[in-house]
Amino acid sequence: MRTEPISPKDISALDEYKIRASKLLRDFASTDKRRAYAAAHRLASLWPDGNAGELLADKARVQRKHALAVIAREMGFRDWQHLTAEAHLEMPAFDTTRLFPPKTSFYLNAWFVTYEEAHAALTRKDRFLFPYRNQFVVCEAGLLKSLGIDVRDPDWALIGCDWARPLDRQAHYRLNQKLARIVPPLEARRALKRV
Repeated sequence: MRTEPISPKDISALDEYKIRASKLLRDFASTDKRRAYAAAHRLASLWPDGNAGELLADKARVQRKHALAVIAREMGFRDWQHLTAEAHLEMPAFDTTRLFPPKTSFYLNAWFVTYEEAHAALTRKDRFLFPYRNQFVVCEAGLLKSLGIDVRDPDWALIGCDWARPLDRQAHYRLNQKLARIVPPLEARRALKRV
C-alpha cells in the first residue's frame, strides 16, 4: 500500500480527464445554484436544444458518459473514444503565430517589443499574452473564442494568461496540447474556407 501522497506527476492525462469529469458531475449535482448552472451549461452543449435549465429540471438525464464527452470536447477531441485513442499522442509545441493570421484586425491586439511592456499591459481579466516571433502580443478573449478556444478553461488562470512565461508549466503543457488540436495551421483554415 502506498503511504506517500500522490504527486501531480503520478496522475496520467487520462486520469486527469476522468477527475475533471467527476468534478463536472459534482458541480452539476451541487446545491450551489451558480455551480450547478455553470456545469449544466457545459453539459447542455451535448444536446441539440442546449437548454441548461431543462437539464437542471431533469438531472437524471445526465450520466458520467455525458461528463466524459464534455471534457473530451473541451480538450479538442470529437468525443471520449477519440480522446482515449489519441490522448497518449503528444502534440508538438503550439506555434502561436497560428493565432494571428493576416486578417485578425477585427480584434484589438496590442503589440510590444519587450516582454516587460507586454506583461504590464496584461492588466485586464480578458487579455492573453503570447510571443509572436521576436515580439509579444496581448490579445482580447474574443480572438481566442473565435478560434474555438475556451477562455474559461482553468488552465489559463493557472498560467496567468501568459503564454510566454507561464506560472504553471503543467497547465501550460495541457493548454499546448489543446491548442495544437483545436487551432489548425493557417493553410488548413484557408482550405476549409474554400470548401
